[in-house]
Amino acid sequence: MSQQNFPLDRGAPPVDVIPAPLPADQYSDPLQLQVEMKKIWATGWIFVGPRHHFPTTAGYTPITVAGQPILITYHDEQLKAFYNVCAHRGCQLTETAAYDRNSLSCPYHAWVYGIDGNLRSARDFSGSGSNNVPPSGDKVTALTPVSIDTWLDFVFINLDSQAMPLAEALEPITKRWKHVDFSSLEHVASLEYDFSANWKLIVENFLESYHVPFLHKDLNKYSPATGRYQVQLANNINGIGTQPYEGVSIDNKPLPQWPSEENINYAEYFNASPNFLLGFMPDHLFAWSLEPDGPNRTKEVLHFYFPANSATVPQFEEHRRITLERWKNVNDEDHDIVQKMHHGLASGALKKAQLSPVMERNILRFQNHILDETQGE
Repeated sequence: MSQQNFPLDRGAPPVDVIPAPLPADQYSDPLQLQVEMKKIWATGWIFVGPRHHFPTTAGYTPITVAGQPILITYHDEQLKAFYNVCAHRGCQLTETAAYDRNSLSCPYHAWVYGIDGNLRSARDFSGSGSNNVPPSGDKVTALTPVSIDTWLDFVFINLDSQAMPLAEALEPITKRWKHVDFSSLEHVASLEYDFSANWKLIVENFLESYHVPFLHKDLNKYSPATGRYQVQLANNINGIGTQPYEGVSIDNKPLPQWPSEENINYAEYFNASPNFLLGFMPDHLFAWSLEPDGPNRTKEVLHFYFPANSATVPQFEEHRRITLERWKNVNDEDHDIVQKMHHGLASGALKKAQLSPVMERNILRFQNHILDETQGE
């Protein structure tokens, strides 16, 4: 596997800082977020959660994607997705999930839709006592569909009808880790954070290791910054890696690893823009989602997986507990610092951040991608 070495080389000559591509005020500007929602979030594959969060037999789950109300249903043995918007007058259909229903009714005028998205009845539409379905003609009377797909255990939504297939969008990641078999994975735990911060700052923090020895002192003991490197797989897929990787071992007994054609002694972490944060380790993986609530707040949900039927058996319970505790400690530290970053940038004290072209190369790539996608707006 090719990689870029990323050492904290104390003997290197000084490197000048360079201004960040994005102005500081674009992290708290509502208009900037609107452009990002339109140009990036509404055209990309958005990670919305593990498969078990959604119906498996019948029913529906309302969610929000790029600020839009979306309804995920299960019909004909597959997930379907629609705008959670009645075709009659545009009322939002539901805010509550149901897992034993084959239909739902609009709360405004009682139009009834099947979980296949088709209109079943429009009571009183043709006069009091009538209960028929209006002829569609060239008018739409069904729910508006959106693209939905899965990869591993992860469900994605794309609001762009012209979007490339999910498999193609994630191909750079699947090719890089094609030597590992992730087919037998088991969801073990989740964490949630509410950030008083812009979503971009969470991604930027995820993509650099410059802060590790200063903020994450415990992490730096078992995953030192001196063994880290940066990698770009596509314009919207950046990542970091660490080698060697040291997993949890108790009495010289490590966690079982994923089946692989190679001896994996490294870990890699990728952001597939905009909201999918993915971590591959030899003995577990994670998938994190981001959901902005305005320019100054972001919800982050973290999901952790281990190899099923090996690392998830009772004898490795303590290994898993320590692994998850490590991640909670790291993310608690990041939660605090990212919020301080946001509040500092919002103060107006500086026009742009000053970046290292060596240590923060991924941030430069990420910000340039944001600019490329939103320019002209």
